[in-house]
Amino acid sequence: MDKRIRIGIDVGGTFTDFVLVDEFTDQIHTGKLLTTPGDPSDAILAGTERLLREAAIDVGRLHSVIHGTTLVTNTLIERKGAKVGLITTKGFRDTLEMGREIRYDLYDLMFEKPEPIVPRELRREVDERLDPAGQVLRPLRPDDVRAVARSLKDAGVEAIAVSLMHAYRNDAHELAVQQVLAAELPGLPVTLSSAVAPEIREYERTNTACVNAYVQPLMQRYLARLEQRLRDLGLQGTLYVMLSGGGISTLRAAEAFPVRLIESGPAAGAMAASYYGLLTGSDHLISFDMGGTTAKMCLVDDGRPEHAHEFEAARVRRFRKGSGLPLKVPVVDLIEIGAGGGSLARIDAMGLLKVGPESAGAEPGPVCYGRGGTQPTVTDADLLLGYLSPDYFLGGEMQLVRGAVERALETVIARPLGLDLTAAAAGIHSIVNENMAAATRMYIAEKGRDPRRYAMIAFGGAGPVHAYGLAKLLKLNTCRGSTISTGRTSTGCSTTWRAMRAPCCSRPAPMPLASRCGARPTCAMSARASRSPCRCPTAGSGPARSTP
Repeated sequence: MDKRIRIGIDVGGTFTDFVLVDEFTDQIHTGKLLTTPGDPSDAILAGTERLLREAAIDVGRLHSVIHGTTLVTNTLIERKGAKVGLITTKGFRDTLEMGREIRYDLYDLMFEKPEPIVPRELRREVDERLDPAGQVLRPLRPDDVRAVARSLKDAGVEAIAVSLMHAYRNDAHELAVQQVLAAELPGLPVTLSSAVAPEIREYERTNTACVNAYVQPLMQRYLARLEQRLRDLGLQGTLYVMLSGGGISTLRAAEAFPVRLIESGPAAGAMAASYYGLLTGSDHLISFDMGGTTAKMCLVDDGRPEHAHEFEAARVRRFRKGSGLPLKVPVVDLIEIGAGGGSLARIDAMGLLKVGPESAGAEPGPVCYGRGGTQPTVTDADLLLGYLSPDYFLGGEMQLVRGAVERALETVIARPLGLDLTAAAAGIHSIVNENMAAATRMYIAEKGRDPRRYAMIAFGGAGPVHAYGLAKLLKLNTCRGSTISTGRTSTGCSTTWRAMRAPCCSRPAPMPLASRCGARPTCAMSARASRSPCRCPTAGSGPARSTP
């Protein structure tokens, strides 16, 4: 196997993580920067340049860059995608409203359904029909498609989804529609259901096509801009994108089917956990990834994370199956909840302390960041409890403001509840742990598994801080930390590239681990591949060093 130098990048809601793997020197270098929500590529470029500079590696030597992102799922949740038109078979205009014709909560008279991606006034019908075997019952007339195309153009759509009856058996009519649209609306992104999800069930297939069209213009612009900026930096290697199913994709395929990136970042973390589980001989693992915005849990058995072929996105009610948009895409099967370092603490209308799912994100961030945040978060509570060093956050590059946290916590939480600051901070820490434990118990119970069989492997920016408390609540026997915990998801991007080059039945060769105790995330933290004790100073006691 040829040696390579590659970088894995994961863009999260709060931080962007970097891992550079140098197989020539058997070293790993890690980096971490605040995410730039306005344009995530700004943080990617800044972090990549700095990581290469501190690792003393020329960008021209990079074989590849592997990128994981939450941009697709964030766009869907925030409903900030394109204006989409839908072309469907006559009589099936309301498929998105009818859905599965069931209620996810039978007894809630005020239950809320997810809004369809395409509003009814932007759906158009064409008079054609295939039977379930794919035979033509009514031929497609190109003049009908031209009229529909002109109508959608007048409506100002930015992308079009095409979902015709039984197109999964015969895509001839959808391809004919695509040809007409290419002539009438050149340059407009068109998604065919037979290409993105060629499977039975009209609602799921149509919805998947609509979501793909909804995020496609944004992702095309973002990926093209990112590739160009990396090329301008001097990258000659290939830019890959992490898929929700745990594999990687070329840029062109990702631009055509961005819906397959919906769990890109979390999937990379689960893949990394499974890889390190094999290295440590752990056959049964709970992958626990807690970042700044969300926490993700995944079961890993015999070195393989759970997989599913359908995913429900943007749920109206987070724990209610059926309250979201069903997508026919392969994904690493995990549970994701709004519990992260940036999760906001508040007192609800009943006078009870609540934490999340709302997050302070990267802007303004927790109060202790000193960037304008005023509402206390989990990170603020962890700082007051002594789990974080105010002088050694981000390797000493970011000073945490303890005084502002004390004032915010006193005003918002402690005084209204009649608590001292320590008790209020402990309450926030405890509640977020309980929230994650409840979600994990439900997830494990749905799988019919016994949690006592599992060890936990914790990573993410906030994962190791909360790992012990969560493992104790779940009554687990073993909790494993990570020597490169905050870069684990990025490592997953890089590890996936490595694993895909090996035979599928082989166990991966040991990957060199970096000494990461108290590491300064954006400096070149590296170590020779060895199992010798880490020589880095304890976190918070001074600058980190590389082991020879």
